[in-house]
This record gives sequence, C-alpha cells and structure tokens, in this order.
Amino acid sequence: MPDAAILSTWGLPGLFLVAMLAGSVVPVPSEALLAALIYGGTPPMLATAVATVGNVLGALSLYVLGLWVARGGGGPLGRWYARRRASEGPRMQKVEARLRTWGAPALVMSWVPIIGDAFVIAGGVVGVKPLPFVVFVTLGKGLRYVFVALSTAASL
Repeated sequence: MPDAAILSTWGLPGLFLVAMLAGSVVPVPSEALLAALIYGGTPPMLATAVATVGNVLGALSLYVLGLWVARGGGGPLGRWYARRRASEGPRMQKVEARLRTWGAPALVMSWVPIIGDAFVIAGGVVGVKPLPFVVFVTLGKGLRYVFVALSTAASL
C-alpha cells in the first residue's frame, strides 16, 4: 500500500475509495490519508464527510455478507465468515449476544479496530434492520473521523 503522501495526490476520490476499502475487510490507513488531505488544505469537515460515507458503504458490504450468511448463503464469502467465526469463536459470539441485547445502538462500536468488523457482520447475522444499521454505523465511524480531523486541524 502506498504511503499517505502518495495517496493524498488522489484527493477526495482517493479518500473515498480508501475509506470504503477500510470499511470492509481490507486493512488500509484511511485515517492517515484523511490527515494528509487536511494537512494539504482540504477542508476538514468535507474530508470527514467523504471518509465517513466511503467507510459506511464499505461496512454495508460486510452487513450484506452477514445477512446472506444468516440466510444460509454459501460460497467463498460464506466459508470465509464461517472460518472467521470459528477462529474468533467466543469474541464473535459475544458480539452477536451484545447486538441481540442492545440492538442497533451497539453498532456505534463499529469504529473500534479489529472488533468493529465483527459488529458490522454480526449486525447482518442477527438481522438488524437497514436504517438503524446505517444510522448507528455512521455515528460510530463518523465520530472517529471527526476526532482524527479535529486532532489534525488542531495541530496545524
């Protein structure tokens, strides 16, 4: 993966793409690119909005995977999820239990590294409705990007 300085030449479309990949299962440095663009003069709130929308769209791909697996979907993605659930065992079961207990508001935790993806996939598996899913995932991921943007802007 190129460094943030190279990615920053892609501008907001590059941020959108990187954030969308980061919202799925691809580990890319969307926060570093957000900071690089703000350092380069991009308005912080515009960059934050672009990153948030891209990241939420990436998360929707995991949500759809969770819905598909919950309905008995197979194929390579279903097998991938089954392997991930087996390897993470208790963690995935804990996340699913929390979602069943707390419902969609627990998806605010989708911003947390590593377990955030588990929350997003589990949202689909346990059947969280699409609108609450989008609202709470956007809140969680958006707050993370707001924090990065404000921290970056404060350091200028």
